[in-house]
Amino acid sequence: MVFNSYGFVLAFMPIFVIGLNIVRSIGRKKGCERLLCDVWIILLSLYFFSTFGAKNLAILFISVIWNVCTSIPMSFMRDQNVKVRFFGKERMPHKIWVLIGVTGNLVLLLFFKLSGIFLPLAISFYTFNQISYIVDLYRGDVKQFDALDYLCYVLFFPKLLQGPIMDFSSFTKELEKVHKEKLDWEKIMRGLYLFSIGLFKKVILADTFGKAVDFAYGGVQGLGSLEAVLTAVFYSFQLYFDFSGYCDMAGALSFMIGIDLPVNFDSPYQAVNIIDFWKRWHITLTKFFTKYLYIPLGGNRKGALRTYINLLIIFLVSGFWHGTGLTFIIWGAMHGVLYVITRMMKKTSGIARPFKVILTFLYVTAAWVFFRAESVAQALTLFKRMFTGGVKPIATGLSSCFQLDELWYVIKVTPLMKLSFVWDICLWIFLIFAVIFIFFKKNAIRSFKDCKIGVKSTLLTAILFIWSIISFGGVSTFLYMNF
Repeated sequence: MVFNSYGFVLAFMPIFVIGLNIVRSIGRKKGCERLLCDVWIILLSLYFFSTFGAKNLAILFISVIWNVCTSIPMSFMRDQNVKVRFFGKERMPHKIWVLIGVTGNLVLLLFFKLSGIFLPLAISFYTFNQISYIVDLYRGDVKQFDALDYLCYVLFFPKLLQGPIMDFSSFTKELEKVHKEKLDWEKIMRGLYLFSIGLFKKVILADTFGKAVDFAYGGVQGLGSLEAVLTAVFYSFQLYFDFSGYCDMAGALSFMIGIDLPVNFDSPYQAVNIIDFWKRWHITLTKFFTKYLYIPLGGNRKGALRTYINLLIIFLVSGFWHGTGLTFIIWGAMHGVLYVITRMMKKTSGIARPFKVILTFLYVTAAWVFFRAESVAQALTLFKRMFTGGVKPIATGLSSCFQLDELWYVIKVTPLMKLSFVWDICLWIFLIFAVIFIFFKKNAIRSFKDCKIGVKSTLLTAILFIWSIISFGGVSTFLYMNF
């Protein structure tokens, strides 16, 4: 069950939100609102994840049980002034437990990443969350193990599939707000407004661009130059609206019950350089790598050369985190190399901002080609077709991917039907709308709290919601769920 499905929108979401308010009200009268709220979140989150199959649920259980079994003794022994002999050296017991805990998480992740048996849903996200928890517990940033808080932290379904990757302390502060929150209809309306925008981004925009990308990659060798360029751009837009749409919906669901998730996606294609891009794209993953890998490697404390090497390691690990193929490593290396070069140059004040944005977008789009391609050869073929594909009309199969019935019916009753390029009109409508949305608009999750709730916002919510639901026929998963 994904967010963009009938079951979720028409049943699970209202049951979750309304049910939480009911159990919170009952708990408040009996003095146990924390217990009832947390149990409700845990049970509903487990049910949500169970809809993706027993195998995925089983691996999640194994991961959680492993981390509980290492967290409890580490929490107990952390402040004990006792040492044990381990590999010939005297060590504090909690240091041994953190090593065991982190190693177990990485072994489980690497086993499924490399074995090819199957890739459990969202394993990278809940593994990184639990590594974060174990390390913070070891460092004392988490004071003690608490089963309810821990299970809510790991299982909370809005952030389980694609993040954001939150540290435990930040999440529990938000969870406390849920216990104290009262039913707020304006907050629910704002949440529905943001959810409808995210749903529209996913169902209408991301999935439409995705159909065109799948069509084009199915016959890369026959693409014309324009088609090849558009294919690369379409995939950039697909990723943007897919990830942005998920972040909006996850943020909206959390906001409706009182939780403010950290912003994880902040108009990244408006970035002026690659460093700025990684401050906007998958923000919490960048923070995770900085805190738990870059700084332990030495950060920028050991000279410029070591700093650049550490940065390259981060991006290579990021590439491997997304996938084990050579294409993902190349993608990570491309970002890492430009990141280091940009860091060395420091200033690019001689270039106007619009050109910086365009150049950054073009580079990121070129890197996405390797991210999407099934092989390095296929990626190189797409690049080759950009320059050698020649000038030819856009294939009907490609342009027809954008001919949504609701748009096509409008075009059919207008004089536009008489134009020779009528088949391409919907394609260019989508492209122009996406450019305006991506490069000139503030991200919805940054502005929804300040918008005026009234007739206009309610009407927009209804239109986007209904349009998206009508288009649920070809339900698709979110791209980042595969990582």
